[in-house]
Amino acid sequence: MPELDNAAVARLLEQAADLLEISGADKYRFLAYRTAARNVRSWPEDVSKTAAEGRLTQIPGVGAKLAAAIESILATGSFPELDEVAAVLPPSLVTLMQIPGVGPKTARTLYDAAGVSTVDDLERAIADGTVRSLPGFGEATVRALLEGIERYRRLGERMLLSDALPLAEKVAAEIAAVPGVVHVEPAGSIRRRKETVGDVDLLVASEEPAALARALPGLPVVSDVIASGEAFHRLLTSSGIEVDLRVVEPRCWGAALQHFTGSAAHNVALRERAKRMGLKVSEYGLARRSDGAVLACATEQDVYGALGLATPPPEIREDAGEIEAAEAGMLPRLVELSDIRGDLHVHSVATDGRSTLEQIRARAAELGYEYVAVTDHALGLRMVGGLDLDALERQWDEIDRLNAEGRGPQLLKGIELNIGEDGEVDYPLEVLARFDLCIASLHTGWGQPRERATARVLSAMENPYVDVIGHLTGRVLRRREPIALDVEAIVAKAAETGTVLELDAYPDRLDIDDSIVRMAVEAGALISIDTDAHEVSQMAFMRYGVWQARRGWATREHVLNARSLDQMLGALKRSRPPRF
Repeated sequence: MPELDNAAVARLLEQAADLLEISGADKYRFLAYRTAARNVRSWPEDVSKTAAEGRLTQIPGVGAKLAAAIESILATGSFPELDEVAAVLPPSLVTLMQIPGVGPKTARTLYDAAGVSTVDDLERAIADGTVRSLPGFGEATVRALLEGIERYRRLGERMLLSDALPLAEKVAAEIAAVPGVVHVEPAGSIRRRKETVGDVDLLVASEEPAALARALPGLPVVSDVIASGEAFHRLLTSSGIEVDLRVVEPRCWGAALQHFTGSAAHNVALRERAKRMGLKVSEYGLARRSDGAVLACATEQDVYGALGLATPPPEIREDAGEIEAAEAGMLPRLVELSDIRGDLHVHSVATDGRSTLEQIRARAAELGYEYVAVTDHALGLRMVGGLDLDALERQWDEIDRLNAEGRGPQLLKGIELNIGEDGEVDYPLEVLARFDLCIASLHTGWGQPRERATARVLSAMENPYVDVIGHLTGRVLRRREPIALDVEAIVAKAAETGTVLELDAYPDRLDIDDSIVRMAVEAGALISIDTDAHEVSQMAFMRYGVWQARRGWATREHVLNARSLDQMLGALKRSRPPRF
């Protein structure tokens, strides 16, 4: 059987969790699968390697039963409990839950009462009036379902970058070992590090394309070759995801890489510039229009250099000013993962995290950090064990004890506060002053009027001890719409008050998005790139946040946690003189 990657294993565990939830199973059963799926997806090595070495129970949340399920998945592509629940409920029901507003109860009702098991079924059942005839499905509900279907069609069928990129990297690594392959790299929106991806595209330069074609069916990650030609192959991977390969000669590599990276708007602008210069640019290279003479383009730098441009980083190739900056020699030196000095949003076992303070510090040391902030949930979020003052005192004492050892990164006393209905937060000022930093986040308000939600955030930003606004819009990619906010007003307020805007690097959040990052950069507001990790392996998500920041033109100077500990603390609002 072809080898499954971590994302494929995680998806099967998630499918079991969703089907069990729809079936009405005990919540601890489906939550266990969901936790394991989340941790398998973020596990830093191939789960097949972990399994082969008998170390699956080292993955947080994976005990002996779940380890057996994962071993079964790797061996057969499924496991007994998934097979059992799939025999009762069609697995396609899971896709219904990707429609905003459709939870497990609604999905089960639609299936039992109307035979709806797919998104197409739901559209038909709405069109023929079946859904409207069901109890509890009035006009407002049906209208919301139609809006949710439209959003699913637009975004839900796209993959998260965190699923697409590891798969692309795995396929690329296997192709790179094929004789004759000179270069291989993910292209398209993956290379531009967009938060969601429609297609997985790889570009390959090979001196022996026929040998490559012969080798593809035997690659461990490939379950089938759907289409194959001289310069194009479509692979079906063991994850069930299709991957497109475009094969070029090595001498065309630079032009092809530029072309297939995109974006379409960037390439159109580049072609127009080339035309004005008497040149023609394509995936095959650059040519003079006057006599057809071809210019060598072995690298992207050759392409851009021939057009009088510096080479823009792939993340900003969106025809949003990068060509003008490249012409003027004004391209920014974008923030890099190596610039990050610490993580300012990590949860521990004190609330809904699954790692101890010692484990958090050890992981931060592995990542080369100077500091890490422990930011458990505040009192108002009691559903996840929000901390009262006695619990805070105990945590602070433990942080002081660990810091006194003088080993490893500095643990910071942080908190994730809740922004209330009037912009208030959980603790009085005298308690807030004792933290090293405070994040304040919206945890309620979806569907609230834009003006009301915005006022809550603006009011919280007036608090002298609210240093950071966490995951501003509250979105969950493909599942939950962002809270409606006047983002322009919030960014302006951030710049005015010195409040930092967080870029939550958790891959299904990536909140704030790149457009808000760009807005903050231009307004002079700082951002922090944090993982919101609830288990230490998730601290590796930092790279997704850095890429999102780069898409928003952020440099190291724009990022709070790209500063040393003293510089970072000194930049916080609480460290500044009062404004009044």
